[in-house]
Amino acid sequence: MDLHKKLKQYEHFIDQKLKPDLKDIESTLAKKSMECKEWIDLKTVVGIICEFKDTDRDMNVQLPLGNDVTTFAKICDYESTYVNVGLGCILEMDREEASKYADIRLRLLQKEINHLRKLAVNVKVHIKMVLLAISELQATLVNNIK
Repeated sequence: MDLHKKLKQYEHFIDQKLKPDLKDIESTLAKKSMECKEWIDLKTVVGIICEFKDTDRDMNVQLPLGNDVTTFAKICDYESTYVNVGLGCILEMDREEASKYADIRLRLLQKEINHLRKLAVNVKVHIKMVLLAISELQATLVNNIK
C-alpha cells in the first residue's frame, strides 16, 4: 500500500535527518557552554588576582601542563595577563581589558547558546509532529484493515 511507503519515508526522515540534526545542535551547544565556562573562569581569576594585588602579596598557583601533569608557580606581576583570543592567538592584556574582553565574549556566547536552544526546540517539535503523522497513518492502516 501507499501508506506503508509513506510511513517508511517518515521514519527515515526522523532517523536520517532530524535526529542527527538534533545531535549536532546539542554537541555544538555543549561546546559553547564549555567556552562560556572558560570565560567565566577568566573573569573569576582576574578578580582573584585583583584581590591579591590589593593585599600586596605573592600568589601561589598550580598550573596544568597537560596529560594530568601540573606544576606550581608564583605570580608576582599583577598588571597584565595573557588571553587566548582564538585560533592560537594569545594577546597580552591588563586586568581591565581582559575582564571587558571576557564580558564581550560572554555576551556573544549567550546569544549563540540561546539561538542553539531555539533550534533544538524547533527540531524536537518537528520530530513530535512527524511522530504524530506516523501515528495517524498507523491508525488509518488499522481502520482500513477492519
